This record gives sequence, structure tokens and C-alpha cells, in this order.
Amino acid sequence: MPTRSFTYRYLLALLLIAGLTSWGQVLIQRQLSEQKSDSWLVNYAGRQRFQSQAIVKDALLLTVGASMVNTRQVTAELTQLLNTWEQYHIELRTGKLTALNVQQVNSTIVQGLFKKIEPHFEAIRIEAHYLLEKPALSLAAKQQAVDAILSHERQFLSQMNQIVDQYQREAQQKTEAAQRSQRILMLATALLLLLEVFLIFNPIVQTIRTNFAQLATAIQQAQADNGVLQATNTATQRTQQQLLRELGLRHQQQLSEQRIRMASLVEGQEDERRRLSRDLHDGIGQMLTGLKLLVENLQSAHLLPANEQRTYAGVKELVVKIIQETRQVSNNLMPPVLCDFGLEPALRYIAEQSAQQSGLTIRVLSIGADTRLEQSMEIGLYRIVQEALTNTIRHANATDVDIELRIRENRLLLAISDNGRGIGPAQSDDVVNGQGLHNMRQRARLMNGVLRFISQPDLGTRIVVTIPLETDLIEPIPVVGHEEMA
Repeated sequence: MPTRSFTYRYLLALLLIAGLTSWGQVLIQRQLSEQKSDSWLVNYAGRQRFQSQAIVKDALLLTVGASMVNTRQVTAELTQLLNTWEQYHIELRTGKLTALNVQQVNSTIVQGLFKKIEPHFEAIRIEAHYLLEKPALSLAAKQQAVDAILSHERQFLSQMNQIVDQYQREAQQKTEAAQRSQRILMLATALLLLLEVFLIFNPIVQTIRTNFAQLATAIQQAQADNGVLQATNTATQRTQQQLLRELGLRHQQQLSEQRIRMASLVEGQEDERRRLSRDLHDGIGQMLTGLKLLVENLQSAHLLPANEQRTYAGVKELVVKIIQETRQVSNNLMPPVLCDFGLEPALRYIAEQSAQQSGLTIRVLSIGADTRLEQSMEIGLYRIVQEALTNTIRHANATDVDIELRIRENRLLLAISDNGRGIGPAQSDDVVNGQGLHNMRQRARLMNGVLRFISQPDLGTRIVVTIPLETDLIEPIPVVGHEEMA
């Protein structure tokens, strides 16, 4: 790929530049170190000339009478000068600079010059030590030693001047070599930069220009495609919205059809109950009443033996119970009070009947329910209360039940609450998905209402039905108020 090739080239160029820069720094540091060493060598060599002259001066002072100079001070100064002079000479000859802790290698020329100067150095050193070690020499002996020092001191200075000059020439040569190396490095760096410009940066610029041109073309094409996609998306959204509307309408239609079927089924069930209630009341109920009258009108019942009289009494009691049970079944199928007086009296009637049968305390609270509702709604609400009371009597182990009916601002609220054992987590699924609660939900749904089931263990159960009232209310009925059945 071109990008990878340019990357490799660029990295290689950077490595070369870094190498040249590092090499230049190494050369500079080496040159600085060598210049420092060379400056010390030149300094040491220059000091040797000065110190040799100082040694000659102190030696001459020792030949002067003690009354004219301080012999002890001159001797101490000469001793110090001689030690320093010898140390510097040894360091210069061996190249081991103690002050810098550097080992300098002398050139062949410098080594030859030190060999030539060595006899004069030794002669001066020996004669100077002789003067220091023999302070009691005669003036003639001292003068002879000083003459020997003077005879070698001139040659020593001449040779030392040659050594200093040689040190300076070698330092200049090193500087010139370093300058040549620096120029070579500068030329190599410049050449490398030119190569980078022509081989790396220029192709990269051309590639970038080409890529930008392609990118601009791609952007234009993408904008065109985006316009097409937006148009397609708009059409798709419109189609999707239309489909959703159709699906919603179909769903509403299905719900309406389902509600109509369920309403028809419930209405058929209620019609069948009404017919059965009427047949029980008008048919079997009348026949049982006639049977009761016939049994009561038997003329010779008192003439029967005691056993048969007891049988007669049992038959008469059984007929009365059958009549009562038939009347109760007829009322459960379709209570006349619901059809004649409306929902609120019917709720009080079923509360009274349930309280008598179960021994529960059942309270009915009616607020704003002084009007008749649509018959199907009254029957549906009555069946919900009937189912809730049945479940409470059978399963709740409650002692108190409250039935609340409220109508306010075109909204009806029906609530059935008990203080029973409630529903635990283990039973919640069975109860919520049970047939009884399912029937109550279906009846509430048929009335466009919502049924909520609220229950907690040991805190009782509450069933709340909320229905919006969209139909016209019928004739008002008297408000009964709050009544308690026990």
C-alpha cells in the first residue's frame, strides 16, 4: 500500500536524521573534551617555562649572602616550585592529567620533543635538589651548581617552546578536523532533507491532493445518495405510518369484533339466566307453592300415626326449603331488584343476602349513584360484585367487606375491599390468572373499563373497577346512603 510505503520511508528518514544528529552531538562533545584537555596541556606547558625561570631565580638567590635574602623562605619556595615543576613535567610526558582525571595520548612528535628535553630537565632537577639538600655548600660550589642550571635552562625553555607550539598545532588540527566533520554532517543532513522532500513529502502531498479530490467526489456522490436515501426514507416513513394506521385500525376492528362477540356471549348468558330465573319463578316456583298448599291442606294429617306425622312434618319442611332455595337460585340468576330499582339497591340486596349466609359484616357506600345506568353496565357491575363476594366468602377468611360505588365527573368507580388473608407470592400467579378474576376483567373491558387487583399477605384484598361514563344516565333514583349489613 502507498501509505505503508511512505510510512516506512518517513521512519527511515527520521532514523537517519536522528543518527546524523546523534553523531554530530558525539563529535561536538568529543571535540569539547579534547579542547579542554588541549587547553590544560598548553597551560601546563606554559607554566613549565615560568616555573623553570622561577627555579633559576631562587637558585641565584641562594648564592647571595644570608644577610641579603631570607634563605629559609627562598628554600621553601624553591622546594614547592621544584615539586610542582617535576609533577607537571611527568604529567605532560605521560599524558595523565591528574586535575582532569584524563589520560591523554601524546603524539609521536611530542614524545620525541620530550626525549630531547629530558636531559636538560634532569640536569636542572638534579642541580636544584643538590642546592636544597646541601645548604652548607660553599659559595663557589653553589655558584657552580647555578651555572649548570643556567646552562641547561636556555635549552629547556627552547625545547618547551617547541612542545607548546606542537600542542597548539595539534589542537588546531583537531579543531579543523571537527569542523570538517561538522560540515560533512551538515551537508549529509541537507542532502537527506532534500531527498525527503523529493522522495517522501512531495509524493505524500501529491497523494493527499489526489485523496482530497477523490474525497470531494465521494462527498458529492454521498450527498446525492443521501438525498435519494432521504426521499426513500420519507416514502418509507409515510408507508410505515400508513401501515401502522391500517394495523391500528385492524387491531381496533378486531378488538371491536371481539368485544361485540363477548358482549353478545355475555348478553346471551344474561338472557339465558333471565329466562331460567323466570322459568324457575313462574314454573317450578308456582308448582312448589301449590305443592306446599296441598300439603298444608291435608285434612286427615292429624289422624296419622306418630311416625307418619313426623314424616308429614319433614315433607312439609322440605317443601318450604325447596321453595326458598328455588327463590334464591332465581334471584341469583337475575335479581328482580336490579331490573326494577337499579344497581345501588341491588348491591345492598346482595350484601344483605351474603351477610345472612356467611356471617360477614358487609358495608355498602354509595356516593353520587342516584341515577340509573345502562342495563348492560348495571348487570356487568353486579356480576363483578357477585363474583368478588363469592371469592371472599370462600377463600379470604375475612370478617369485614366494604363495597364502594362512586359516580363523579362522568366516571364510575366500584371498589370491593376485605380484611382477609390476602394473596402471597406463591399464590399470586394462580389467582391473577384464575377464571374468576379473568371473568371480572372481561366484564370490565366490555364496559371500556379497567380492573385493578391489589392484594398483600395479611393485609386483605382490594378490587377496583374504573369505567368512563359515555352513555346518558337514566331516571334518578332515591339515594339510600350508607348502610351496614351483618
